[in-house]
Amino acid sequence: MAVDEGDRHLIQAVQRGDQAAWRDLIARYEGRLISFARRMCNDRTEAEDLVQETFLGLVRSLPAYDTERSLETYLFAILRNKLSDHLRRRRGGQRQSIDSLEVDDAPEAWLDTDTPSRYVVGRERVDAQRRALVDVLRAWAEQCTDRRRFQDLIVIEMLLVLGLRNKEVAADLGLTEPAVAGIKFRVIEQWRGLAAQALPDDAWDEADLAGESTLARLWQEEGISCLKRSTLGRFLLGAVDEDWAHYIDFHVHQADCDRCQANLADLRSEDEQDAAARDALRERCFTSSVGFLSRAE
Repeated sequence: MAVDEGDRHLIQAVQRGDQAAWRDLIARYEGRLISFARRMCNDRTEAEDLVQETFLGLVRSLPAYDTERSLETYLFAILRNKLSDHLRRRRGGQRQSIDSLEVDDAPEAWLDTDTPSRYVVGRERVDAQRRALVDVLRAWAEQCTDRRRFQDLIVIEMLLVLGLRNKEVAADLGLTEPAVAGIKFRVIEQWRGLAAQALPDDAWDEADLAGESTLARLWQEEGISCLKRSTLGRFLLGAVDEDWAHYIDFHVHQADCDRCQANLADLRSEDEQDAAARDALRERCFTSSVGFLSRAE
């Protein structure tokens, strides 16, 4: 999910200690975060506590926050960490992943611990490669939606996110195995071309680009193919065409995108009692965290 300009200005104001901006930021994201947390734990009180901790985690990390990173991605990463710790405590100390992927304590440390040694050459290079790879994937996904290549997106999500084999994808989509293999090969070549523009040749190993476990992890954690909230809103209103609706339905339901599901649940929520509960949570999040703003400057 690309950086939202409104988010960028909002977070910069918060970094300056603007309390009104902090209240606006909480109001903007509290709904989708509580929808996500409630999907993972049935207890509303526990879910609200986790969302409150998420905003505290954000405000405490403001001095190091990179405004070029998607704020939604960052908030969901913090919340995933909180949920993972919460599940670990409930299950006797064993760390649990909420989506079959281990979640590191810090949102910044997202590479697998068993990543090939070529990555572990220095923190700066690892971070630079990670940022470049995310940019490559996101640029490609945006090209797909702009050019309406939804089949390419669906095939890649089925291979990466769902972990299906070529023949399973072919059977589900009514394609031949060679056709699926051809799409995968063509897409990887496109990624290589974009990567060559993102980093100098001597700083990139083609094997890095083809490492599916790393790609799958980045794809999900960074919300590479997640829909804009405005697009999801139009989908709910039936205001997108058939091709868009088909892809959105696949991404949300078949690929089981928890972030887009949380956004949809938030957009659907119009119950007055629920709105009152959210207002109370919003005030609680603001009151518990506003004191950290001056420390974040």
